[in-house]
Amino acid sequence: GIRKTGFGEAQRYKCKSCSHRFTIDKGFSRMKNEPKAITLSMDLYFKGISYRKVCDHLKQFYGLEVSQTTPMRWVEKYLRILSEYVEQYKANVGNVWHSDEMTVFIKKEGEKRYYEWIWNLMDADTRYLLACRVTKTRDIDDAKKPLQDAKERANKRPDAIVTDGLQAYQTAIPNEFYDKTANIHNPHVRLYDFETKPNNNILERLNGTFRERAKVMRGLYSDETAENFMDASRVYYNYLRPHMALDGKTPAEAAGINLNLKGNRWLSMIEQTVEHQKKNNGAQ
Repeated sequence: GIRKTGFGEAQRYKCKSCSHRFTIDKGFSRMKNEPKAITLSMDLYFKGISYRKVCDHLKQFYGLEVSQTTPMRWVEKYLRILSEYVEQYKANVGNVWHSDEMTVFIKKEGEKRYYEWIWNLMDADTRYLLACRVTKTRDIDDAKKPLQDAKERANKRPDAIVTDGLQAYQTAIPNEFYDKTANIHNPHVRLYDFETKPNNNILERLNGTFRERAKVMRGLYSDETAENFMDASRVYYNYLRPHMALDGKTPAEAAGINLNLKGNRWLSMIEQTVEHQKKNNGAQ
């Protein structure tokens, strides 16, 4: 039969063996609003729209009146499960990586200006974002963290890692990637100016995108919020955002990870994630 929900009708099924009646959960069970509105809100958020303006958009075009915190909860809920889902994939990336760091404003009680550091590490060929990390300082141990994440996700050693002149890279990269048996023992390529090639322009463009998003948010509220934001941004950038330099492909597709997302890519990916969780729970 049909079950009426807050956002429409859902097909209901009956088990012939035990007569149990159920509906198929595609990731939006018990949600008060329709999946299209939820995924639209998430997409608008990552395209630089504030939560307040997302709420105004829903009211104008869908007749939905939600509080400003509602889209925020949707983003937090679904990006958490999507972040866990994509960790199973290994990207087939190239041999030249780029690493750079940028500041992000963290709202600390009692402090007017408090900044931490975002580390981004990207593959040059596929534009796949291998690592995003937030740290309080820029010392050697901090520089190692994105390098370790990238090594695990790519499951390989690059021929070159291009960085700016930050001294911490001088020690961190050899500690993680130095190999006497390789043709290039130390893959670190340190830039001394902005004109020399290879340059770090592809990461500077990414940093600009992150700054645009952080500017709308007027900073992040805590260290945990900053980490969640970077995990979510990596999922969006790699799997959901087509890249002009890749002829409309996503970095994940360019890196050999094709999830076959069609139409509403957010909806398609959430459904895949929920189906994956069901299979894992059934196997356990």
